[in-house]
Amino acid sequence: MRIGLVGTGTVGGGVIEILEAKATAYREKLGVNLELACICARTEEEVAPFKAKGYTTSTDAMSMIADPSIQVLVELAGGYEMPRQWITAALESGKHVVTANKAMLAKYGHELFPLAEKKGCHILFEAAVGGGIPIIRSIQEGFVGSEVEHLSCIINGTCNYILSRMTEAHLSFEDALKEAQAKGYAEANPTFDIEGVDSAHKTALLASLCSGKYVDFEKIHVTGVSHISAEDIENAKELNATIKLLGLYIRSEAGVDARVHPCLVPNNHLLANVNNVINAVYLQCDNLGPTLQTGAGAGRLPTASAVVADLVSLARSTDSGKRLPMPMGWFNKENAATLVPIEETSARYYLRFTTRDACGVLASITGIFSENRISIESIIQKGVTDPGKVSIVVVSERTEERKILSALKAIDALAAVAEKSQMIRFLK
Repeated sequence: MRIGLVGTGTVGGGVIEILEAKATAYREKLGVNLELACICARTEEEVAPFKAKGYTTSTDAMSMIADPSIQVLVELAGGYEMPRQWITAALESGKHVVTANKAMLAKYGHELFPLAEKKGCHILFEAAVGGGIPIIRSIQEGFVGSEVEHLSCIINGTCNYILSRMTEAHLSFEDALKEAQAKGYAEANPTFDIEGVDSAHKTALLASLCSGKYVDFEKIHVTGVSHISAEDIENAKELNATIKLLGLYIRSEAGVDARVHPCLVPNNHLLANVNNVINAVYLQCDNLGPTLQTGAGAGRLPTASAVVADLVSLARSTDSGKRLPMPMGWFNKENAATLVPIEETSARYYLRFTTRDACGVLASITGIFSENRISIESIIQKGVTDPGKVSIVVVSERTEERKILSALKAIDALAAVAEKSQMIRFLK
């Protein structure tokens, strides 16, 4: 199987490294012959080391794709518009595609997957979600005897590292972020990660796979972790819970409930002890029950390993001539999911209020909860470092989010409330 590779960065370099080390073993043990027919990057300087090794190289991806002898495009360059053009050209010419580009798939998958299905081609993207965790193939093939009823995933290593360090070392969010940047776990501009955008791309792909419907990542509710404080982390410990940024999919009679936001995860839940840069996907299936897959969610060799696994699977499929490409109508805008609005979801809620130390404040807050028909599970009242202020933590019983939002609007309008209220949902 002749492969054209675009992108020689962290993951692309890892793919080349693995194929150099294992191509002979794949040929002898698996009966597949993976040949890097061309390596493409932006500049001659980037491809020079590979040209020196005897590889055919290029700085023009479209010319490489036009080569009729190349059967598979591996796109590892990242970005949106150029990868979209390359993959479209490859599919139009009947070539299969392997990519790790979750952002591009989340944005343009509604065009590319239907085109692949029309052309009888594969788009394989195991490395786009969860790095080395084989979650895409598990959902597409391993769980076909069951239906996913609920999925919760820790799918961004940067955020998981920050929250883990805040929990373990009692760091502030700002200090944990600086540590993550110093270790190379967070970008200089970390917005894409800490505001939940990266998790939203991946969650939309997983929710689409689980539901069989197109889930538009731009329409799902997304909240990041930049507002999580050290006080929230410590309060979570007192509540026997750990704060994690989760991507969620819940099968519902009202439609698809897909969202990304921090959750208080009970310490007896399987996700509670997934720490640092590790990713995890927890699934509850009707016939299978609960399962958990964990592993490195990013990095040179874990992600490259998932790309190579897709290549081996593709080679075995196309050589046998027996396996058709997976149906891809699930990512077609004409098959769009009905998304459950966040206001119509329900949960238990952690609510933190910072108020002035004055008589009647707690009575006013509980009165607003009563007016909105919200039952309170517990109340914790603490002092804060600022003189004359009090921190009040309320845990609600399970209730509709619209009621919580109505109550918070009224509470934040109270003269005695010194800061905007904090709200975090419990996982269950």
